[in-house]
Amino acid sequence: MQIPIIKLRPHHFLCLKGYKGYNYNKTQIGVWDRIAKILKDKPDTDIFIGKGKDSLCSSCPANNGTFLTCIEKNILELDKKVRQLLGLSVGEKRKYSDVVDIMNKKVTKEKHKELCSKCFWWQKGLCHDSF
Repeated sequence: MQIPIIKLRPHHFLCLKGYKGYNYNKTQIGVWDRIAKILKDKPDTDIFIGKGKDSLCSSCPANNGTFLTCIEKNILELDKKVRQLLGLSVGEKRKYSDVVDIMNKKVTKEKHKELCSKCFWWQKGLCHDSF
């Protein structure tokens, strides 16, 4: 199977760690399930660190303005914080497993709450147990 090029914005590394199959709609669940499976089955997959919408955002209802959970300026700020914490650079290519190793060393329960407590999914309690 040919693995597609996966572009991730930095905060999505946190989201993937806590992903449990919930999302905004069935299409979005399918995208997340597919990418999460690729990364679980092949953790050494190369990931391109992006800025702005990424492979997981491709079918998000927020893209057409019908769902306002993700406010891009807030997400860009969160991406910046996560990028700095994990030592990532926009445009660089990293192995998913390497970023997960760094994340597991640097993101504590307290840091996770600090970063994500304003997030819709955090507020629903779906990822509190990620770290």
